[in-house]
Amino acid sequence: MSGAQERREPPLIALMRKQRAWATLEARAVDEKGYLDSVEANLWRSLSEFSRTAFEKGSGSELKHKMRALHSSSALAANFFDYWTTAEPTTLRHLLGLDSPVSAIRFEAQHHTGLQGTPPNLDVCVVLESGHTVAIESKFTEWLTRKRFRDDPFKAKYFPSAQELWASRGLPACQFLASDMQSRRQRFQHFDAPQMLKHALGLATQLGNKFSLWYVYFDCECPESDIHKAEIRQFANRVGAEIRFKVLTYQELFRRLESAGSSIDREYVTYLGRRYFAPSQIG
Repeated sequence: MSGAQERREPPLIALMRKQRAWATLEARAVDEKGYLDSVEANLWRSLSEFSRTAFEKGSGSELKHKMRALHSSSALAANFFDYWTTAEPTTLRHLLGLDSPVSAIRFEAQHHTGLQGTPPNLDVCVVLESGHTVAIESKFTEWLTRKRFRDDPFKAKYFPSAQELWASRGLPACQFLASDMQSRRQRFQHFDAPQMLKHALGLATQLGNKFSLWYVYFDCECPESDIHKAEIRQFANRVGAEIRFKVLTYQELFRRLESAGSSIDREYVTYLGRRYFAPSQIG
């Protein structure tokens, strides 16, 4: 395929084509929808016992189906972060620029809001010895698909008549943004702001102000990326200080990982590079 043809290729199709190429090189069978025949085939190594238990208890049913997908963001998060559940975490602290040692890494964490129903699962929570939690929402290909505006971004339960939920948890800026989104005064096409605000509500309900909400995503060069980044900036400008919001790309994290030194298992780094970050995978 020529450079001009590849530039015209929709970014999601291009990214899936590259993931299929990786699977072919690794002799891993993929069905027509981009699913491997097992979760293990989609991971660098089998999940640690602690992580597997977390995924089994999560409400997302990731191990039953979703994590077999080449495009799975939970598989991407597991491939990157599960290593640190058994490795010495000091290097991870430096990779993430944390101001306290890491005490635990948890997948599929739920923080209940007090509302009926199941709260969303956070992909990764890095719990620090200081008592602070870095909550990470991981995205791979999801943000490339433009959202439709047929339904309200929040269910009615998030706006009870007698209470402002976010404001009552110490998040007045989030309350204003959620209200603006519900009334369609503010819209996000590629950045999932409703999901992030729901996470913030649950975290504040359970942890007070002892959390930071991070957004870690796999970037690619395309017009959608420019819109996505602009929407991230809009979100950060409105609520970033209140929820201690931070954005990182997986590409940036991998560059830091490559420079981290010899204490890291090189097979882990090589797998990530070959799977996700080879030059043909990024552009």
